[in-house]
Amino acid sequence: MVFYKGKNIEIILNGNEDSYYIGDTQWSIEAFTNIMKNSVEHTPKDGTIIINYEENNLYSEIKIKDNGIGISKKDLHNIFKRFYKSSNINKSDSVGIGLALSKTIIENQNGSIYVKSHEGKGAEFIISFLK
Repeated sequence: MVFYKGKNIEIILNGNEDSYYIGDTQWSIEAFTNIMKNSVEHTPKDGTIIINYEENNLYSEIKIKDNGIGISKKDLHNIFKRFYKSSNINKSDSVGIGLALSKTIIENQNGSIYVKSHEGKGAEFIISFLK
């Protein structure tokens, strides 16, 4: 367990430590940082972010799930578009490129990313890298 100090968010990691993927470590860190930043920003104080990772013979998968505000249905299909900002976010310092950049980085490493969400119940980002 790790606690994000600014909001007392509990971050829980679950998975097999021997799991791996083939890709660029530095670019992957950039992608995961953007996704985590998004989760932290939209998770309330004393919230939880759960990161599950696993692999099989076909792919490695990482799931990042928060219990934040979630993403509305009308925003869900746009969330990975460059410069897109959700209609329920009032952050003036957000440019709207983090998730778009993450998607590009992941896809350029033979991976895929999608999100499941229910407004008011959080979001779950699912990242898979083919082997």
